[in-house]
Amino acid sequence: MGPSDNFTTDISERLHIANVKEAYRSSNKVNYIRQMLKHNDQCTSLDYMEETLSYLALEGWYDIDSGKVFNLLSATDKQRTTPRAHLLCLQTIQDEPIIRPVSQQVYHLRDTHVRGVCRCIKLTSLRVASEDFRIPNFGQLFRVQIDEDWGHEVSGLVLRYDQNVLIDSIFIQLQNGLLYYRQPFHNPTSVERLGLDCKVEYTNSNQGIMPEAHNIWVQYTQSEENDLDNTFQGRIPCFPVFYFSWTPLNQIIQFQERLPAGNAISTFSKRCKITQQWVLRPQPQEYTVVIPTKYKDLHGWADCVDGFIWVVKQTNKMHIVPIGAIVGPAHLVRENAALGSMDSVWLVNNRVDLDTYWTVY
Repeated sequence: MGPSDNFTTDISERLHIANVKEAYRSSNKVNYIRQMLKHNDQCTSLDYMEETLSYLALEGWYDIDSGKVFNLLSATDKQRTTPRAHLLCLQTIQDEPIIRPVSQQVYHLRDTHVRGVCRCIKLTSLRVASEDFRIPNFGQLFRVQIDEDWGHEVSGLVLRYDQNVLIDSIFIQLQNGLLYYRQPFHNPTSVERLGLDCKVEYTNSNQGIMPEAHNIWVQYTQSEENDLDNTFQGRIPCFPVFYFSWTPLNQIIQFQERLPAGNAISTFSKRCKITQQWVLRPQPQEYTVVIPTKYKDLHGWADCVDGFIWVVKQTNKMHIVPIGAIVGPAHLVRENAALGSMDSVWLVNNRVDLDTYWTVY
């Protein structure tokens, strides 16, 4: 499951191998302590040099040799380092600088998106989904999120104001998970793709919904209702109930200019079968229903006894967030509490990104 942020034995075990075992094997077994110290000093100097070259490489400054070692050369730069390219440079008597800025490979991370359509459950209405997942106010939660995305005026013009009509006329597609892309801080030149499964299916015993969930980090914006000046810098660990996608009505295209600033509807072109003309259609919107958490401590500080950060599950504050607000998987460990307790206490046991790590710790 991975170690926690506050305590781990991986570092001491790894250093014991590198600083003791390998250093002893490198000595001649005579007066080995001084030789081990010298070996560790040389390894530390080489590590500092490697980190310095990595920093310069990420800034765009490195020579060809270091670029090859770190595998940071682009296709154009690799062509310049071939024997054929060196021969042409010698024939034309072109002097190359020893150190020159080299174009870096630019990685464009895809946005987090849902995956895996739930095939056993077709398009379902908001009313049926609220009954299956036991969320009585699912229609109200959906209305609140759409009002936040579109504004109250546009939401009323497109979806009308009758709540009973809304929960019967809006159909959603359940999803079995999502894909999350990231660049790990220990290897920023690579891209990792993580699949977060949240399978939704009917069980054979009672024909009820049985979701398999995980935990996620959700990025929130500062408001009067939440205080985000805390340890996690605006991120809150949440429990996803299920993921779903919803295609807005075509009427929303007419109200693009009335949407709030910064909110836009993604569209695509489609040929109309009747008129044979290309028209714009809205892209499906992706959301998830989450159960948020709050800090056990008033200020979100770590526990003074064990040094861990504890959060409390808030089952009665379930709400909907867009998929784009998810910033990665979270790992929560439940405290030894009563199984019947809804708002249980959980330990935050999750690795954080490098910026947050250096800021917090």
